[in-house]
Amino acid sequence: MKRLKFRVWNKVSKKMHNPQAISFDIQNCNPFAVSIPAKSWDPAEKYELLQWTGLRDEGGTDVYEADLVLIDYEIYKVHWHESEAAFKLISLKGSLEKEAGLLPTGKIIGNTYETENL
Repeated sequence: MKRLKFRVWNKVSKKMHNPQAISFDIQNCNPFAVSIPAKSWDPAEKYELLQWTGLRDEGGTDVYEADLVLIDYEIYKVHWHESEAAFKLISLKGSLEKEAGLLPTGKIIGNTYETENL
C-alpha cells in the first residue's frame, strides 16, 4: 500500500505543521478536520493540506506539494497536475514543466508559503 503523508499550512497563524491526524468525510473524500500537536481538532478549511510526493531531494529530505526545488540553477515549484494525476515541477521563470522524477537531483530551498523572497 502506498504511504500517504501530509503537512499542513495554517492559513490563520501562517505556520507549517505536521498533523497528528486528518479526518476525511467518507461520502466525498474531502478533509473534514485537522489535529496538530498540542491542539484539538480544527476545521480543515483553516489549513492547506500538502501531500508528500513519495520522493526525497538530493539530501534525503521529503518533498511535498508547494516545495521550491533548485535543479540545475533553476527553481521549480512542486504541484499536483490534476488531469495527469501526477506531481509536476513548474519553473518559476515561466511555464516550463518537468516530471517530478527529477526531484532526487534537486535541493529543497523553501516552499511557496514560507519563502517570500523567491
